[in-house]
Amino acid sequence: MKITIDDELIDQSVKQSVKELGLVPEQMLKGKTWGIEEFRKKSLGGKGRAWVKREIFDRYPEIYIENGGFVIDPFPGTGHKTIIYAYDASLWVNEHYHEFNWGAK
Repeated sequence: MKITIDDELIDQSVKQSVKELGLVPEQMLKGKTWGIEEFRKKSLGGKGRAWVKREIFDRYPEIYIENGGFVIDPFPGTGHKTIIYAYDASLWVNEHYHEFNWGAK
């Protein structure tokens, strides 16, 4: 017998579990935004701006706001400030950190 579970139900369950387990301090991050400097220092171990652009922004277009993600204007130098929603960024980094090329220069 095959059972089908709606993706939205799974997403809601995961988000609720993360919240209940206190994996991300929601009260400290919910509704807050970061620039690239805060994002790289608080979530990416202080990796450089070039590393963040190449290893995160270039490789994961799903994080762009227009793709349902949490980053507005991910490419510095376009005349706009990059805005990163801290709570969603923290959850995403927590799920994907093992995929990052931490040794890249």
